[in-house]
Amino acid sequence: MVKIQYQFKRTTALRFLSHLDQQRLFQRAFRRADIPVEYSQGFNPHPRMSFALAMSVGLTSDSEYGEVIVSEDIDVAAFISRMNQVLPGGLEITSAKICGEKAISLSASLCKSVYRIRITVVAGTDLKALSQIIDMYLEQPQILMLKRNKKGKFVEKDIRPFIESISVFADPEKDKCNVIMTLRYIEQQCVKPEQVLESINNQNSQLFLIDPTIEIHRQELLLEADA
Repeated sequence: MVKIQYQFKRTTALRFLSHLDQQRLFQRAFRRADIPVEYSQGFNPHPRMSFALAMSVGLTSDSEYGEVIVSEDIDVAAFISRMNQVLPGGLEITSAKICGEKAISLSASLCKSVYRIRITVVAGTDLKALSQIIDMYLEQPQILMLKRNKKGKFVEKDIRPFIESISVFADPEKDKCNVIMTLRYIEQQCVKPEQVLESINNQNSQLFLIDPTIEIHRQELLLEADA
């Protein structure tokens, strides 16, 4: 058996694909590309595949990771070519490599994500003043926010350790701005970029309009080996 770790991107054409639908799509693609996927044992066998993260609906990305265990050796160049021939427009595998089957899981090796966010701001918002507000926000040693735990209950959590940097840039449309945000993973936990923007709003009245028009793009997803 061989473990193949691959990197892929998802563009606007499939931004509203759910994680479950994306998982099924890759399963079909493996079959159509004649990739010899290994299946689990038991009454309900399933393909031995996984993703580093579940992608949120609406998210686009240049850097997602998946892995699949195959039952026989396969050239990674052939794997990429055969998969990209059957994947729909909007999904593309950009690289792949062979890993030892006992290599650390993708989710355990996550290090940080870099996001580019295009979002509407409140009318009359000054970019320089907004940048100063962001700087003051990041100067706080602790930023508390209600987050849902594994039991489904909301608990107060300090999200400051998860935030590495935030920068704001102008946009051609006057009522929008661009935010570059780098977030860390700590013990396989992280915070969503829209939650950080919501936290900034909570401390400074409403600056960002967090609604379905927000565009969130993951520019990089870094693993420990790459950081």
